Amino acid sequence: MDSAPTAAVTPDSHSMADEAESSAAACASALAAFVANGRALLQLAEKERRQGSLAEFVSQRIRIEREQSLLGLIQSGARLYTRLRVKRISHAEELWKRNTHCAALQDALQQFERLGVQWDAFLQDLDDKLGLGANGLHGHPTTCVSPETALISATTGRTVTLEKHFQKGKKVLLVFVRQLSCLLCRLHVKDLQKNQRSLEHHSVETLVISFGCQEGASHWLRETGCPYDMLLDPDRKLYTALGLGASVKKVLNFRNMLLYAEYVMDNMEFPRGLPSVQEDMFQLGGDFLLDEHGRVLFSHRCQSPIDRPSVRDILSAPSATVD
Repeated sequence: MDSAPTAAVTPDSHSMADEAESSAAACASALAAFVANGRALLQLAEKERRQGSLAEFVSQRIRIEREQSLLGLIQSGARLYTRLRVKRISHAEELWKRNTHCAALQDALQQFERLGVQWDAFLQDLDDKLGLGANGLHGHPTTCVSPETALISATTGRTVTLEKHFQKGKKVLLVFVRQLSCLLCRLHVKDLQKNQRSLEHHSVETLVISFGCQEGASHWLRETGCPYDMLLDPDRKLYTALGLGASVKKVLNFRNMLLYAEYVMDNMEFPRGLPSVQEDMFQLGGDFLLDEHGRVLFSHRCQSPIDRPSVRDILSAPSATVD
């Protein structure tokens, strides 16, 4: 009996195999470089954490201006994407899945995953010691905001209340920003502006709430050109009443850093705060839709800077329909 013919190995098939191997090796090299840099940043953070107080480390050592701080992982992630010729972490993951045959890449991926676990464990330890995250909130968030709630006008510096905004048949959307230099907060406010017609159709007035000082708020208003009124809650009483906490891990966790790198790939620049203004970058934001009596119709407490509701989500809340 004649044996079955064997497939011929052509020069083209050799070339395709070589290219696949080269691509996998390039992925492994790029990933290994990212892991090496991430480990160096984490080791430096662990060293600096031991050298001074925890509060000083969190407020002074983790800053976007310092390339060797934990935030340096954002630029490192962008360099990884550039070497892989992708712009999203999801695209990088697809690329890695197509090259599972490469032992070097599999090893690099294991190191990558291990770095992520170590990174998040370090941040969780900071949260635990600072009393942040889930353990940082006490009691139940309020379900009704008083019209007598005292805030400060960002434009005049005068104390005002919410009473004038609570009008019959109207609703108020309170948008709490994390910090005045938060890129994701600015993008969220821009999205609200783009959907202003829908908000107006549903009788919704938007107010931006910040815990920052008037100097920082004035700078923010000039930079963003935001048309909404901004009110200041410097003691964060309203933040706390509505259950908005703070967390190092929820802001800087490993996955988020890779997502922040996507904004760098889109040529977006993370804003720098004013040198004279001290901010808390680990405060979390949120969105709350109130009725004319201050009752909360919709609440969204952000679990990360990226976590914001869409206008459709906000307007889909019960009792948020047109009157």
